[in-house]
Amino acid sequence: MKRSGLFLLVGLLLTLVLSGTVLAAEPVYPDLPDLGGQEVVIAVENLYPPFQFEDAASSTAIGYEYDFIAELAKRLNFTPVYQNTSFDVLISAVGEAQYDAGITGISIREERKSIVDFSDPYINLDQYLLVRKDEDRFGTLDEFVANADLKLGVQEGTSGFFVTEGVVPEDRRVVYKEFGALVQALIVGDIDALPADASAAAGFISTTADAVKLTGDPISKDEFGIVFPKGSELVSAFNAGIASVKADGFLDYLYHKWFFDYKSDADTFYPDLPDLGGQEVVIAVENLYPPFQFEDAASSTAIGYEYDFIAELAKRLNFTPVYQNTSFDVLISAVGEAQYDAGITGISIREERKSIVDFSDPYINLDQYLLVRKDEDRFGTLDEFVANADLKLGVQEGTSGFFVTEGVVPEDRRVVYKEFGALVQALIVGDIDALPADASAAAGFISTTADAVKLTGDPISKDEFGIVFPKGSELVSAFNAGITSVKADGFLDYLYHKWFFDYAPAA
Repeated sequence: MKRSGLFLLVGLLLTLVLSGTVLAAEPVYPDLPDLGGQEVVIAVENLYPPFQFEDAASSTAIGYEYDFIAELAKRLNFTPVYQNTSFDVLISAVGEAQYDAGITGISIREERKSIVDFSDPYINLDQYLLVRKDEDRFGTLDEFVANADLKLGVQEGTSGFFVTEGVVPEDRRVVYKEFGALVQALIVGDIDALPADASAAAGFISTTADAVKLTGDPISKDEFGIVFPKGSELVSAFNAGIASVKADGFLDYLYHKWFFDYKSDADTFYPDLPDLGGQEVVIAVENLYPPFQFEDAASSTAIGYEYDFIAELAKRLNFTPVYQNTSFDVLISAVGEAQYDAGITGISIREERKSIVDFSDPYINLDQYLLVRKDEDRFGTLDEFVANADLKLGVQEGTSGFFVTEGVVPEDRRVVYKEFGALVQALIVGDIDALPADASAAAGFISTTADAVKLTGDPISKDEFGIVFPKGSELVSAFNAGITSVKADGFLDYLYHKWFFDYAPAA
């Protein structure tokens, strides 16, 4: 649309700002524990890609677990402080409260629970046998055990060590301190197999130029958890955070990022995406369309779905977004005149706009419904609405709701409003009988009006938002590649959940 039924929040925000009312902070995760910014000292090892390891180019520690902890830190409001130690002492050191927590691909095992408390699992990893690529003497663990000539390599204290203990004879298990030495021993023939996480297998294989492969069925199920000193008060808070990142798809996105998007052989992400060389891209915004883009009342910073979306594209495509504010009624034409490199603010992809600007591929699809008063029973569909000459439809000028009902609802029964807040108020008091609304935002409309309104019938239109560019802009193809990427790996699914479900507007 812009605006496929701009949130009632827009009207409320403008009213409160104009009246001088100060809104409370607008948390995305209001029901999670708040750790008050406290430092949490976390033991790590940095020797277990893709979970945690040093980036060869920058010598900084990166990985799945760093991204995971960073997200927990944002949601729970704590400051992680990392300290390096070796895996063979990490668990006992956490148990002795030398650290507040520890994480480095630590399997949740009963024998460890007497030393430390575990969080709930944050990833489930089946384990297989990793063998040389030409191995044909066995295909299962049972066949391995049956051949007395074969040796298994295991890393001390790891899940692979424990799950094969008592299964493979001890004189045929070779124990290593470091995983790198273990893989090298397999390649050169000192051992014949080793237990490996299925999720990480692609990394093992690519970094050895396909010298190794997985074989057989899983030899175990494996779950990783964060360890804490016994009785730590952090456990319940972290468990709440873990439940949150599981529920909204963040962990699904993270899994895809580190096990599929990360190319360990190239030590990089997204090598097939265009590289914009860090260039500045000036982007027109309006900041009046929650949850897509708006000002956080507490910090006066611009936040929202579209800011998170552009920030992720900027990382993947290597550009620097520079935001400039303008009003929606001139934004599209200003981009068309190349006053800006791009524009984004909930702009529906419409044919009549394509003569002015080029659109990116859609980054969100928003079905539209009719929003009506809660006791409405005279109609349930748009056809029934049109058939009743007594009914009036409210629409906001220049929005999707305006265009999709044009030529469908008689003009003398369409009441055009400049502001969305006035539109919703007109519905509630009975000046109009329905208005087009985004299904995605419907829960927000309903909750902020104390259930005074509801959605009815089937969708009256499909609505897709895109980024606008000057005609012929070379940025379009690059941004489209980025959009394909964030769709494919689940980032947009996570973002949708964050801003349409987890975000709680201030009351």
